[in-house]
Amino acid sequence: MTMYRKTLPLLVVIAVVVAGIVGATENEPRTIMPATVVMQFPDTFGEMQRPAVEFNHAAHTTALEKQGCEACHRIDDNGVLIPSVAAVAEIDARETLIDAYHDSCMKCHTERAGDALATGPVTCGECHVRRHPGVSVRSAMSFDYSLHARHSKAYEDKCENCHHVWDEATEKLKYEKGKEEGCASCHGAFDEDRKLSLANASHRSCVSCHLERAGAELDGGPVLCVGCHDAERQAAIKKLEEIPRLMRGQPDTAWIHGVNAKSATVAFNHLGHEPVADSCSGCHHQTLKPCDECHTLGGAPEGEGVTMSQAFHLSASEHSCVGCHAQKTSETQCAGCHRSMGRSPADSTCVVCHNGPSPGAAELETGPVLSEVRLEPLPVTSDEFPETVVIESLVDDYEASTLPHAKIVTKLDEVVRGSALAGRFHVDTETLCSGCHHHSPVGTRPPPCRSCHAENADATRDLPGLKVAYHRQCVGCHISMKIQKQSCTDCHAAREVES
Repeated sequence: MTMYRKTLPLLVVIAVVVAGIVGATENEPRTIMPATVVMQFPDTFGEMQRPAVEFNHAAHTTALEKQGCEACHRIDDNGVLIPSVAAVAEIDARETLIDAYHDSCMKCHTERAGDALATGPVTCGECHVRRHPGVSVRSAMSFDYSLHARHSKAYEDKCENCHHVWDEATEKLKYEKGKEEGCASCHGAFDEDRKLSLANASHRSCVSCHLERAGAELDGGPVLCVGCHDAERQAAIKKLEEIPRLMRGQPDTAWIHGVNAKSATVAFNHLGHEPVADSCSGCHHQTLKPCDECHTLGGAPEGEGVTMSQAFHLSASEHSCVGCHAQKTSETQCAGCHRSMGRSPADSTCVVCHNGPSPGAAELETGPVLSEVRLEPLPVTSDEFPETVVIESLVDDYEASTLPHAKIVTKLDEVVRGSALAGRFHVDTETLCSGCHHHSPVGTRPPPCRSCHAENADATRDLPGLKVAYHRQCVGCHISMKIQKQSCTDCHAAREVES
């Protein structure tokens, strides 16, 4: 609602309902469905005297199907649905707002009761119910490449239908080609002056368009809450088999300059990253600007204080290069090795990425030419690369264990060759050895495990004993990669006891 400056919209879906009975936090939280709207006061009105009303939008949509959205909302002369409830629009006083809601809702309920129609409550306690705290299962709607392409196709690539910028001279919205950004770059969590919150802006534009297309019997999107905000419905949205590249003047490849004058540049494959991202905002957030426009060496307000170095290397962030790569190492097919080695690719060396020309070099005038990484085939089995390894240390209650060495390495090699990211960072097949033979130099024959891990664990050394090391490494890998062989007899045959 535009009259509330820098406040939350009046009707919002929130994750946790704080109104509850004493001791409610000791119970399992209720599930609040996506179509439930929690009717809270704007922050400027102070606290509510009674619990917030949980408004079932889906039930009202069904009951008022014949009247349509206009039973509660206003549709302007341009056919745009105004998200705020018509009866309370433009009211900025607490008591007046309360009266307007009560008059509107209870009047409708009373009239429907008089007509013997399904209706709602008319007393305070029936609407303002004290409930245990609840957690909303409402899922935020995302606009990925596939969904964007479907909209572009439906509107014949007329970007101006959705994208706009504010023209200070004319005080009107206009479209500027090449300046398209994500909606959230302008529309935040609050209504501010003429700028609507992201929730209000998207409901006005998206729902209005979907309603218009439905009225014209055209293929359109959902108009009910669950259509966009239910996780299962989201997952069922059809994906295009072939998604055209979304162009906005971006280069196929680019040099990323180091954070100081001595750092070598990084060759970045922009074209290669696009197919594995859901949208441009995955890296560029909402604005789609180059990283260094917001993230400076010292950290600027535009980048929320995040420095350039942190923007690229912060392993805890899903938006940084290192953070995104680290997330990939947590996936099942990678986790077996990276669980013990550390999640972050930065645990290796800087030169894996920083291997381009130095700042100021002539090569930087053009984008880098990235060649395909071609890994050498695995060696044939030999004494240096055995097919099996018999682990017979600490044999006691079980027989020795035969490790299918070549089979394991072949599987890991298959995973690496199937991933462009893994192929780029696993520069040779010997890198695979580091998953098990940690701390051994790449390319050298690793020593036996017992050369570091003593059979009798020494409490003064920061190393586990041999038995613990074997099981932590082998069973830990199986757990991380969801391999079912995790019990003793999956690896060791039980030793027969002599009579």
